[in-house]
Formats: sequence, structure tokens, C-alpha cells
Amino acid sequence: MTIKELETILDIPRATIRFYEKEGLISPKREENGYRDYSQEDLEKIKKIIVLRKIGLPVNEIADLFDGAKSLPEALEENMQNLHKQLEELQGAMILSEKMKAANSDLASLDADQYLNYIDEEEKQGHKFISIAKDIAKTEKGVLAGYFSWTDKDGQPYSSWWRVICNALLIMGLSGVIYCLFQGKWNLTNFRNGVFGVFIILGIEVALSIPLYFLGKKYPWIAKNRTKALGLTALGLCLVLLIFAFFFSV
Repeated sequence: MTIKELETILDIPRATIRFYEKEGLISPKREENGYRDYSQEDLEKIKKIIVLRKIGLPVNEIADLFDGAKSLPEALEENMQNLHKQLEELQGAMILSEKMKAANSDLASLDADQYLNYIDEEEKQGHKFISIAKDIAKTEKGVLAGYFSWTDKDGQPYSSWWRVICNALLIMGLSGVIYCLFQGKWNLTNFRNGVFGVFIILGIEVALSIPLYFLGKKYPWIAKNRTKALGLTALGLCLVLLIFAFFFSV
């Protein structure tokens, strides 16, 4: 069946179907004209995906279920624990929302200190509120991914590490080819030297950039002058290595 027929049967947009295909949850066959041909098995699989997504299972866990890496009872037990935690958070947020509404305050007169003290006291007693840590983690992940060009054309972090790995392998492969062209001789040794060289460069950049990134949050100069900071750090590392090499050679 066509994707349009699938849309009609399932009452979901084709973008959702494409997303499930992109994530490897379904693999429709291709006809000779290049169009996708969705089978009855694909249809039943998407129905299961919709049910599992509706109860809150993440896409990566659904993929684990289809791959046999996790059983459905295990996934459901973990999901129930997560849902219980969310319910506790939502309950605290609901009670506080009712209190704030009853106070009839506008944003300008909102006493944030009063409510922060209330939240602090409630959390000490074991009550939960919606965590803001996830927002911070998501932002940090996006910034750090962009720092190393681990993002797609829309600036979003790659959803799979395979994309990052494939990009790195592609860069190293091209470096091996370029090194062979530069040497004017095609052999495994030259190709390996080219790959190994860029592998070392990428490794050093990652090793230096991650601590510089976090230092940049504390020291604005580092954040504004990332390239200079990276160069100075690399130069310092080279000097240290040269000193070590000198003493060990004596």
C-alpha cells in the first residue's frame, strides 16, 4: 500500500511515518519506480508503535523491543516507574498552580521568593515538582554538539551516534585518500598514515575542546576566543611533550 493509504488508515501524518522509517522501526520495500510499498506487516508494526508511544515509551526503547534487546514486560515496568515519577511531579505542580491562581497575582506582583520557599519545604518532605535539569541538559547537549559539528543541517544534534561515527569515518577516509594523492603513491601504508594523522588531530581537538568549553562558561575570554584558547592549549601541550621527550632522551 502507498503512504497515502497508510495515512488514511492510521489517521497520522506521513511525516510521522517517515520518522519511524528514518529511526529504523519499519523498512518498507521499494518498487521499481522508487516508491515505497508498505506491507500489512508494516501497518501492524506502526499500530504497535503508536500504542507504545501513546503510553510514553521512547522511540529508542521501542526499537530495542523490535530488536529483541528488551522484553515488553521489562519495558512496561520501567515505563510505569517513569510515569509514577511524572505523576508525582505533576501533582506538586498542580497544587502550587492552584495556590498561585487563588492568590490572584499578576506577573509583576508575583512573590517568587515565597513560592520558591514553599517548593523547597515541600521537596524536603519528599514531594516532587517538575525538574528543570532536563532543560539544562538538553541545551548543553545542543551547544556541545554544535561545538563539534555533531548537528544536522537544522542545527539539531544527531539522534544517533552512528551519524557522528559515520561522519568521522568519512573524514578519516577522505584524509587517507588525500594523503595518498599528496604522496603520489597508492598503498595501504600511505592511506593508513593519512587516516591515523586526522584521527590524532580529531582526538586532540576533542580532548582539548571539552574542558575549554566548560571553562568558557566560567571565563568569558575563553568562550569568546575559542580558537585562540584551543591554539594556546595545543601549543602548551606540545611544549610539555617536547620537554618530556627531551628529558627521556637524555
